Amino acid sequence: YRAANVRGAVTMKNTSVVLLADLAVGLAGFAEAAKPKKRTRNANRVGPYAVGFVGQTTYTSDATEDEELAADILLSIGPDAVQNLSVSTEDSDIGYQAAFGFRFNRYLPTELSPVQLGETVSTARADMDFGTGLLPSKAELSFTVGGPLVSIVGILPVNDRLEFFARAGYLFSSSKREVQLRVDGDNAGFGSAKGDSQDVVYGAGAAFHFGQVYSLRLEYLQLDDLGDARRSGNEDANMIGLGLVVRF
Repeated sequence: YRAANVRGAVTMKNTSVVLLADLAVGLAGFAEAAKPKKRTRNANRVGPYAVGFVGQTTYTSDATEDEELAADILLSIGPDAVQNLSVSTEDSDIGYQAAFGFRFNRYLPTELSPVQLGETVSTARADMDFGTGLLPSKAELSFTVGGPLVSIVGILPVNDRLEFFARAGYLFSSSKREVQLRVDGDNAGFGSAKGDSQDVVYGAGAAFHFGQVYSLRLEYLQLDDLGDARRSGNEDANMIGLGLVVRF
């Protein structure tokens, strides 16, 4: 009887050990499954991502014709009424884009980027004599452009932190040329013309990865012959800026 009790106790002890071992393995598996999946270095560079990008746009076309047109608007009111005429052009502005991309492997993503480049403004200023004294007046000729940019990007990884890339894309742009006349701060005339075009875009830059999910991107874009030549006119521009990449 004692021997039977001993054997029964041993059997129950062995059964308890097996159950505890099974339970420990199950809990370990559950804990492992509950952990967030850690991306490998290669997987970290593959899949969907988004980019928020802000930069400075510089319009590089010759602004002489726009400045002359702005001056002619004031002179057309009456050459004898114009005093202290001067012209100038503001050829830089803040631009931005929000890119959505998918990286098929470490070397080849595609991107769709709504882009807004900002504006360039040529201004003629003068004091105008309308018979009631001199009034400060100005005529502004502005150009703005933006639209969706579809790109293919080629990437050259240097190491786990740094990579260089080149871009070739197509911008489906919507441009607008506006003319505005103001006399003593009040609106005295306004006109605009809009045009659509498809424009080739080139770019190059570098990205620095500072985590499994985030990267900083520095990029230069070159955009030529923006706008509709028959309606809004054409402008050349470049854009350089900094972006934050977030991978999903």
